[in-house]
Amino acid sequence: MYLDSINPIIQHDSHGDSIRKYFSSTFFNYENSPSKNKNVLIAAFYSNKLAVNYRQALQKIPRLKEYGARGSRSYMQLFDGYSGQYAIPVFDSSGIIITVNGINPENVDDYQFRVIEDKQKVVLPWTKPKLFCKAYLMTKIADPDKIDELSAYLGQFKAAYGKALTFQVRRISMPDSIITSVSACWVKWQPRVVGVFTFSQLPDFLSIFKKQWTSPLENPDQTDWSKDKALKLKKDFGYNENNLIFYLDDIIKSKNIIEYNLVNGKDSTGWKVNDFDFNLVWFKNLLPGQYRLKIRYSVQRNNICTYVFTVKAAWYQTVWAKAALSLLGILAGGFLLLLWRSRKQAEKLKEQSILKQLVQTELRSIRSQFNPHFVFNALSSIQGLITKNDSQNASKYLIEFSNLMRDSLKASDKEFVSIFTEIKILENYLALEKLRFGFDYQIKVDGQIDASALEIPALFLQPLVENAVKHGISALQENGQLIVLFEKLNNDMVVSVNDNGKGFTESDNVNGFGLQLTKERIKLLNQTLNGQQIEFSVKRTDNRTQVVIHFKNWLI
Repeated sequence: MYLDSINPIIQHDSHGDSIRKYFSSTFFNYENSPSKNKNVLIAAFYSNKLAVNYRQALQKIPRLKEYGARGSRSYMQLFDGYSGQYAIPVFDSSGIIITVNGINPENVDDYQFRVIEDKQKVVLPWTKPKLFCKAYLMTKIADPDKIDELSAYLGQFKAAYGKALTFQVRRISMPDSIITSVSACWVKWQPRVVGVFTFSQLPDFLSIFKKQWTSPLENPDQTDWSKDKALKLKKDFGYNENNLIFYLDDIIKSKNIIEYNLVNGKDSTGWKVNDFDFNLVWFKNLLPGQYRLKIRYSVQRNNICTYVFTVKAAWYQTVWAKAALSLLGILAGGFLLLLWRSRKQAEKLKEQSILKQLVQTELRSIRSQFNPHFVFNALSSIQGLITKNDSQNASKYLIEFSNLMRDSLKASDKEFVSIFTEIKILENYLALEKLRFGFDYQIKVDGQIDASALEIPALFLQPLVENAVKHGISALQENGQLIVLFEKLNNDMVVSVNDNGKGFTESDNVNGFGLQLTKERIKLLNQTLNGQQIEFSVKRTDNRTQVVIHFKNWLI
């Protein structure tokens, strides 16, 4: 237990960015209070690098039910955290951080907390909180007339695997009543392969991936994606099915979490860190043979999952065929045949490499359709407007937010959309951000461009506009100006995003995810477009930043 100091991330994060980067969170209180006073809200922060499906946690770890809080309910369940009605599973050594909204330096003398191990052993007796941190969630508990600025920081707690801790809070004036509590259970856990995909099954793989990362805000009736019929466990693969994706039944947000060792006879890769920040392990061009794939989580290296599979050999990969081909290699005809096969194999490898890059880009595009920070800020803004009884603006904000999510999800299923559709998404997004920052914006289309007929890559401009708002005009508030122009230049179309922010150029080593994703998409699109090309540039003119996308031969 660490009771005398505040975790640096919690202590120094004033906006919640770092907290959301490293932690998932749970907010919980009791529905009914034995007092007329409003119950305090207990909050738990725990690592988000490894998690089970948040809404199916009880089915996957039944032991969590042993620590259910009767007569209680979840005050708020975020789409990336557990509810708190039952024990929160903890999988790594970082433990869990507990804070309480509604307890501050003015009323701390009225409250105490304690910690119980496995519902029996008191490991920390009733104690008065002595540390305070900035309140992470907007609540009005300590004083109904103002938002809580500080929360009681109870501490950071750790336990051995197989143990559970329960954190209870009471009012000193009511020593026999627990006003709120939450439990955490340290769980031994190992990876579980729930499906194996070949290159020919990439559409099924992408469908599962979208279902897993679809938030409950987009689909409130979301079921357990790990039981989807597209997930199949296969052990034997043909010689031409040697590019395999092994899909795991957990939520992974860092490639350092997954480690694997691929064993083929006496050959072994040794333990390696995964190549992807997702719950999948991808192998390319496996040779024929019987394999044992060992997978473990770096936070629990003793718990190893082993998956045995076989890649069958083609006839020309057998011993007798190799001997025959070696003899034919002496002949000129055999030489020419081998030369032709080598050229075809090189072309196949090139095609597979491009396909793999396209799939990786699509994976990251699915995850980045909405910046989680933007979604959280939008929801916080809606809550703030409701708290201020500004129902008109709250309703307007909520409608704009839902329109943006719906239109973007529709566009994400298409490779190209009309300029009219892309502009509609941009206008919904900018209308939301204008409610927050108050800047002015314009979207202008040249009269010679048919916005309803002409198409561009789906969700192509949104990252550039978001980057201009975030790094350019958001700090200027009402003085910010943003203009998006669609112009005709001979047979070309030029789209520019202009803002009066502080600006940057390509030479400034800008590595924003939105810009980097756009550049990668342009590079891959230019390899597939026939007679058309896309160019990207950034320049600074008259104290204005201009991002220019040049669509060459787009109007032919």
